[in-house]
Amino acid sequence: MTDILLVDDQKILLEGLKKLFEPATDITVCATCALAELAEEACLRYRPDLVLMDICMESRTSGIRVCRRLKERFPQLRVVMMTGMSELAFIGWARDAGADSFIYKEASGDVFLDCIRRTMAGEHIFPHIKGRDTFGASEANLTERELEILQLICRSMSREEIAERLDISKRTVGFHIGNMLAKTGYKSIVGLAVEAAEKGLTSMEAQKEREREGNDTLAP
Repeated sequence: MTDILLVDDQKILLEGLKKLFEPATDITVCATCALAELAEEACLRYRPDLVLMDICMESRTSGIRVCRRLKERFPQLRVVMMTGMSELAFIGWARDAGADSFIYKEASGDVFLDCIRRTMAGEHIFPHIKGRDTFGASEANLTERELEILQLICRSMSREEIAERLDISKRTVGFHIGNMLAKTGYKSIVGLAVEAAEKGLTSMEAQKEREREGNDTLAP
């Protein structure tokens, strides 16, 4: 059995995570903590196997500082950092602080459970920040059509506009969006679009558009 300590200043998230883990037979929440500075004391009292902690609580890097102290004081303790923000620098800071894994709050319940189990098994789960081919905490691959739709979403196009642009039905657009969310673990297309924009998909599509316009200009 894996005992988890949840650390987050949003009580509604703490309650949601507790409910998420309730059905799991191999994971239990031994305690919750709404204040980062109380995490060390909670670890001494409850002796968790893993701490699932938000990065941004009272200050921008409070979770990072607490993570570093926990890893120094409890070397065998696993720490998984989480955030709802798209700031890619957080991933590097979490690594430097000794975090074992990193997950976005937008991830699905199955992705959270998988991350915790794999972390307890000795793996280190971190999103890729260099590649453009995988998305979400599950590092899912998207098809060429899905990438095309995602690029257009990054350009703030509606489903109707995308359907017209690609000469497909609005229902087909929705089908592809549903597949993307299921594969990547995001709860909404907004989170996935943010990651896509961070990886340059918007600029990639803009470059393709410029190339198409250039070819049209040069055509006889």
